Amino acid sequence: LPRKTWVQQRDQQQSHSQKRGHISETEQKRTNTDNMSGEEDETVTLKSKDGEEFSLSKNAAHLSSLVRDSIMDEDGDTVDVMRVNTVCLEKVVEFLKHYQEDKMKDIPTPLGGNQFADIVTQEWYQNFCDVSRDMLFDLLTAANYMGIKPLLDLTCLKVTFDLTGKSAEEIREILNLPKLTPEEEEKARQDHKWIFEDA
Repeated sequence: LPRKTWVQQRDQQQSHSQKRGHISETEQKRTNTDNMSGEEDETVTLKSKDGEEFSLSKNAAHLSSLVRDSIMDEDGDTVDVMRVNTVCLEKVVEFLKHYQEDKMKDIPTPLGGNQFADIVTQEWYQNFCDVSRDMLFDLLTAANYMGIKPLLDLTCLKVTFDLTGKSAEEIREILNLPKLTPEEEEKARQDHKWIFEDA
């Protein structure tokens, strides 16, 4: 049943029990469990820009603001993710499903370590970022586009550590940026000291 229907059903059951003068603890637990199960059974389909489809629970998909807004604004449970290719979307769905089962710990501010693994201590999330540089940037871009804050935080952190200690020329090549003039490089060093501090 749709979430709204389950909530209405729960409220009606509680109201009916209260009219009898009480609601038992067992009945309350059963109602809450049924409500949660109903939500978990609902699925949503994400379609990549290549037309490939991936299904997952609505609870997991709702971590994405793009998905939440699309489901509210449109009929049906298929969301077109037009800017994300199939390979990247498959990884995004993998993240969403795992996050639903094992939530990623918040990344502290300021950062509490000198290495990526010092800050992201959950092994699954460490391994998730063990991808090619191109895929890492694709995931970062997809997280930003889809409004998935934990994935955006995770990939931004990984990119930060990948860039730290690199020379200006290495950073330019990694980010595919045009060559900087001496003045532009100096300004970049002043504006982003955290990148250049070990260079």
